[in-house]
Amino acid sequence: MTLLPGHLLRSEFTMQTISKAIISAELRDRFAGAKNVLVLTGAGVSAESGVPTFRGGGRAAVWKGMPFDVISSAGMLERDLGAVWEWFNYRRGVLEALKPNPAHQALALWQTRFSEFRLVTQNVDGLHHAAGSTDVIELHGSVWRARCLACRAAHDVRGLSFDNGTPSCLECGNHLRPD
Repeated sequence: MTLLPGHLLRSEFTMQTISKAIISAELRDRFAGAKNVLVLTGAGVSAESGVPTFRGGGRAAVWKGMPFDVISSAGMLERDLGAVWEWFNYRRGVLEALKPNPAHQALALWQTRFSEFRLVTQNVDGLHHAAGSTDVIELHGSVWRARCLACRAAHDVRGLSFDNGTPSCLECGNHLRPD
């Protein structure tokens, strides 16, 4: 340990390192006898994979002069579905090269270790699925899925045609919206 002038006593272990060790030990103890586990993830878990977070603002939060919450809104779906699809196609282009990180992989492994495991995410990037997680509850949908405005059928967007700007439902032929 060293004492730095005007500073607190410091050691080679930072508070962050100590906190991580304590949290890890506490998690191990709590999980040792656990049968039911619920995990909720948000932007932080995917940021390490390179997914832009929108809450931080900056260029990632604005597209063609519109904040992401405007271009992604229900009102925008009614006003300009083509622009919404353009935005979601852009987002998929950003996300398609990204890979799950160790947190995604660890959660996929946890799913096999606990008899009752639920993974709920606010993320729309699909990285939990890419890591091998199944039955993920996606609170805000997925950029890889579309829903029909009429019959509500769900479709994987990777199999859809965007020749006319907005894809059509394979069930009823109506317009689809991003999920």
